[in-house]
Formats: sequence, C-alpha cells, structure tokens
Amino acid sequence: MSIRSKAAARPADAGFDLLTDVMEQVRLEAPVFFTADLSAPFGISVVRTGRAPFYAMRSGAALLKVGDRAERKVRAGDFILLPGGAPHVVRSGPKAKIVPFDQWLETHPMDHRGFVRHAGGRPAARVTGGFFATQSVRANPLFAALPPVIHLRGADPHVQQWLQPTLAFIDAEIASDQQGARTVLRRMADVLFIQAVRAYIAGQDRRTRGWLRGLTDKRIARALAAIHEHFAEPWTLDALAHEAGMSRTAFAVTFRELVGESPMAYLQRWRVLRAANALRTEGLSLTRAAEAVGYQSDVVFAKAFKRVTGESPGRYRRGATPSLRAQAPQAA
Repeated sequence: MSIRSKAAARPADAGFDLLTDVMEQVRLEAPVFFTADLSAPFGISVVRTGRAPFYAMRSGAALLKVGDRAERKVRAGDFILLPGGAPHVVRSGPKAKIVPFDQWLETHPMDHRGFVRHAGGRPAARVTGGFFATQSVRANPLFAALPPVIHLRGADPHVQQWLQPTLAFIDAEIASDQQGARTVLRRMADVLFIQAVRAYIAGQDRRTRGWLRGLTDKRIARALAAIHEHFAEPWTLDALAHEAGMSRTAFAVTFRELVGESPMAYLQRWRVLRAANALRTEGLSLTRAAEAVGYQSDVVFAKAFKRVTGESPGRYRRGATPSLRAQAPQAA
C-alpha cells in the first residue's frame, strides 16, 4: 500500500457527521437554471456530458426515460435529480417526436433569465430545472452510492416542506435579476442537491448500495467514520479492523460486501478526492496536497491520483472539465 503504515491511527471522534463530511466534498459549479412552458406534443433528448440535470415539475406532467430503463411519469410537484448525468428523454407522450436538446434550443431560445416557451398545441407542463457541473464525481463515494435517477414525489409532505419554499426563492431571485444572482442561485443549487439526497437516503434501508449501505452496519460505519475524520493518518487494514471491533479477515470481507471495494481502496479514493478539491480550491502544490492527505511520495501520490480520477494531479489542477462520464442514450 502507498500510505504510511507504522504508527497507530487515532479513533474517530464521537458524533462525527459522516454524511456532512462527504457532501462537503461535492463541488457543484456553474448551475444553469431555466423555466420552460411546454405545450404538447414535445420530446427532448438530453445528453450533457459533464452536467448533472435536475427538474421540478411545477404543473402538468411528462414522461421521463433514463437510458434503457422503463419510462416513468413525472407529475406536478415531483422533483427529479440525475446525479451521474445519465442521458435521458423527456416527452409529453409515448408518440411524441424526439429531438436533441441543442436542436430544440435553436428553435426555442431562452431569454436572458432562462425562460423558454414551447408554443402551440395544448398546455402540457411547466418545468423549472437546470444543470450543474460537478468535480471529482468518479472519486466521491456519495455519487457511487446514488442511483441514476432520484425521483421524489410531490405528494410526499416531507418533500413539500422544503421543495416548494426553495423553488419560490429561486423564482424570486431569477425574476429580480439583481447583481449577485449567480452566487445566490449557485447556493440554491447546493440546497436542492443536498435536500434531494437527504430525502432519498431517508427513504432507503438495506436497498442502498456502496458507501450508504456500509452505514447500515455499525462496525463498518465506525471504520468509515475513522477514515473520513482522520484520512491522513497511517491507517492499515489491521488498524481499521480494530476500529470496527472485528478480526482482520471478517472486516475485509464485510467491508467489501457492503461498500463494494476493499477498505484500503476506499481510503485511497477518499484521499484522492480530498486532494483533488484542495488542488483546485486552495491552490496547493502537488507536494503539499500529497502530504495533506497522507502521502510521503509525490510519485506514489500521482499514480494513485491518476488511477482514481483518470488524469494527473497537474492536469487536473489546471483544467476545468469535471471528471464525469456519460454514454449516449439507447432510447434516443
């Protein structure tokens, strides 16, 4: 393993909020909001590499098909989040003609506030939505644990409690067109994302996968908290097993079964994510970033970084393209 492994690691502090720690490493950038009045028939194929879309159905209804999954109906009050930016199709009905998103925008341009109207036919739906870019998606365990689509029902009183006030605030901010609106809307994109993820997690149990499923086992949850709170410590498999109160073999097997990867691979990925965010937001040198997350060798750090993100630390720090991948939709 490429990390220090001689000193004993300190245990995680009581009360450590693991979900907050993971969410704070999510970097939502350049959110683009829009409001669309759509008249039937309409059909739009959306393939936005490097962008994760979200939609709030304000009135009416539409059909949503994500990749090759079954088509679902989205009703007024519902909220949709596609964490991994999966290609998808939105349309008024099963017989509606489908056109690519960029082509649709050419014939239905947005104004400077993001309003777009699809006239003709009969009223079908009003949608408030948008796209945001995310950094280090491949490295963040939260995204690996989320499904391709999160569909929150507007009939759920817990969803109504936060969604409607948030959307009303977004509407007011867009309508005001004041200076600083971009900053405010960026913060509101954070709120929408975090609340949607929290609502999804609250409705799950053992159906969750990856990192979230690991939290269902108190022993594995203790080890995860230790990794997150003290990620730069010289953890070994034995030390993490001791933190979980398990034998080395039982811990390694249980961790992999629940989380989907080995404890040391998870530790490496979390360190790389922390380093990636520090490289871009704090402007650290490669050596400083490596040391901050527990690597004593720049070479070893660079290899681990590329293995996790697909690019070198230097290129990542200079670039602006998030590490998010999307494939062409079969439905379109």
